Amino acid sequence: MKSFAGRDILSLKEFERNEFFHVFDVASQLEPIARNRHNSDMLTHKTLVTAFYQPSTRTRLAHEAGMHRLGGHVT
Repeated sequence: MKSFAGRDILSLKEFERNEFFHVFDVASQLEPIARNRHNSDMLTHKTLVTAFYQPSTRTRLAHEAGMHRLGGHVT
């Protein structure tokens, strides 16, 4: 499996099968944080860059809120 570090993922076609399973494993580790509405510092010193080509305030705000809840920053 290739590292996700430094990769720009723009399409699901860029994933290999085992990478999907890795994403699902990480998602299951994050689920308790979401269910219990806790904050985390797991993304401290990380930045999420968003680029929405269609006006989608709800989607943009959901991504930003999630990043902030995990301790990261949004640009």
